[in-house]
Amino acid sequence: MTASSIQGNMEWATVGRVIAPFGLRGEIKVLPMSDLPDRFAQLEAIYCGSPPRRHRIEHVRPYKSGLVLLKLQGFDSLTAAEALRNCELQIPLAELPPLPPDSYYQHDILNLRVFTLDGQEVGSITEIWLTGSNDVYAIRMPDGRQALIPAVKEVIKQIDLVRRTMYIDPLPGMLDEQEAIIDRGELEEDVDDASEEPDL
Repeated sequence: MTASSIQGNMEWATVGRVIAPFGLRGEIKVLPMSDLPDRFAQLEAIYCGSPPRRHRIEHVRPYKSGLVLLKLQGFDSLTAAEALRNCELQIPLAELPPLPPDSYYQHDILNLRVFTLDGQEVGSITEIWLTGSNDVYAIRMPDGRQALIPAVKEVIKQIDLVRRTMYIDPLPGMLDEQEAIIDRGELEEDVDDASEEPDL
């Protein structure tokens, strides 16, 4: 298996998660954690594990439900690919390309403090859910409840990465819900299918 250990205090960005092996030749189904559909096609290698280890990408091809199929060097069978299940795929922050204006990476958004336009603190962003249409920010509120905020311009009014703050204009009732309005298990139900499909 071709891989090399990466040492030091390098900072990492997670760009995908391995859902399951695919077929018999070592491919893996990957859920991208990026708004850039050709992210993996632009990469020469990906890193996973702890500490992160480098694996060269042999090929990438699109799959259904927003997934991609990835083939890493040295993983040439279903058994070998099984070792990558649930692995978070990362790249060094230094390798991230610049984004267009008003676009952000997930690591920029996580842990931002969220306020309403009148200055009321809502909480901090703890998770980002990929729903297909738009991202959803999970916010842990000061009283322990969770609020779910759609990442749309009608709600998100300002992001300040220097001060690590986000200002929102919540829709009526959005912050009053005590239970999650979206079940994350349902969001991933379509992509977390581990059943094998024949190679093309």
